[in-house]
Amino acid sequence: MRKIRTILGATLAGACALAVVPGTASAAPVSAPLQKAAALDDVTGAYYPVAPARLLDTRTGVGAPVGKIGAGKTVDLQVAGRGGVPASGVGAVVLNVTVAGPSAASFLTAYPTGESRPTASSINFAKGWLGSNNVTVKLPANGKVSVFNNSGSTDVIVDVVGFYAGDNSLTNRNGGQYEWYLPERMWDSREDPEGKPPAGQVLEYSLNFGEEYNPHVTSFVFNVTAVAPAKSGFLTAWSGKGARPTASTVNYLAGKNVPNLTFVQTTPCTGTELNEWCTKGAPKFHIYTSQAAHVLVDLVGVVDDGESAYGMRFAPLSPTRIVDSRSNLGISGAIPAGGTRKVATPSELLTADTEVLAMNVTAVTPTNNTVITTWPADFDGIGKPATSNLNPYAGQVVSNGVLGVIGPNDAFNVNNLSGSTHLVADVVGTFYYPPASKAKSASSLKGGKAKPSAVPAANRS
Repeated sequence: MRKIRTILGATLAGACALAVVPGTASAAPVSAPLQKAAALDDVTGAYYPVAPARLLDTRTGVGAPVGKIGAGKTVDLQVAGRGGVPASGVGAVVLNVTVAGPSAASFLTAYPTGESRPTASSINFAKGWLGSNNVTVKLPANGKVSVFNNSGSTDVIVDVVGFYAGDNSLTNRNGGQYEWYLPERMWDSREDPEGKPPAGQVLEYSLNFGEEYNPHVTSFVFNVTAVAPAKSGFLTAWSGKGARPTASTVNYLAGKNVPNLTFVQTTPCTGTELNEWCTKGAPKFHIYTSQAAHVLVDLVGVVDDGESAYGMRFAPLSPTRIVDSRSNLGISGAIPAGGTRKVATPSELLTADTEVLAMNVTAVTPTNNTVITTWPADFDGIGKPATSNLNPYAGQVVSNGVLGVIGPNDAFNVNNLSGSTHLVADVVGTFYYPPASKAKSASSLKGGKAKPSAVPAANRS
């Protein structure tokens, strides 16, 4: 089933900067209140956002004893029953995994505790690196995720941002469905006449889908990129409701462009915002940057409350490698400058209703600084979007989460901008359209949603 559509009639607003605040964060609530239930008939595979909450920090002893994870060592992290994640009924969790101060180039693999460690990576990094990656992991019955470090030693920080229902036992709680959009750049502070957001800046953004649909958007799914940061630091994206969480979304080194996939809860605009920049009821969110850095935000999807005909559910998988150009798996050889390769999805990962692959995509030692972009293959009239999934530097091995839409022939495209690079892709789950009997109907929404048009941003305070 292919449900391609555009965003019909929405508007965007943003870059409304709030007061500059100190770099230290206030404590985050354990979890955010769940939205009003949408009365899904069956919540299996539905998404539940939580306020970003820290589950592991080896620097301070949260979730494990103080101390870096050594070479070949594994930490078994208790996830179920913590940070807003229920003790049971969870099929997978969405985590932000951060590496700090590694003593050697290495990789981490996050996988269900009790299973054999897969031939897959969740985050790849160089010696001394600081960075993060959005990682979705299937949650086993014991409620634990194993985190393995291959080489050297490193501190590891894990924040949870949401989870997927594993069965229908969470019927007393609201569940949302994922809707994909063709990747599109929504905000780019490099185009802001006021220049680079300074350290401690909070940016506030909103997308207006119209009065009918606005109340149903509970989370945005973005690729957020920090560009040319003045010093090492981090971005934090959150709904803006309550105190800024201690969790981070993008971690960056000075001068490095770093992207990360993220799910961000929304809160409705009140209509009383400064200069009335935001339409009442439109979903909004905040981004904080601890150091002066440009911020790019690419929309890849939203999470609804179960009302949309375009909503999908998630089926978790143990990490499965489908691309490794070094061994001609999925792609034959390195991708050259300006080259595009089509990747066919292995049939064993598909059902008739599969539409999106949740992947970890890794660029391996590109010869130049480059940009990696993915998009669905074989759709007439759909070309390479003006967005990015990875921004690797020459010689770097770097990963990012990608929600890869597959086209009518169950394939996606991947493009390399400059130099040549090898590529690896590991699938951690799939999104599928549920049977109509399991989703709340939304016939009024089947006509699609409008393409956003920019409106003037409010002035910074």
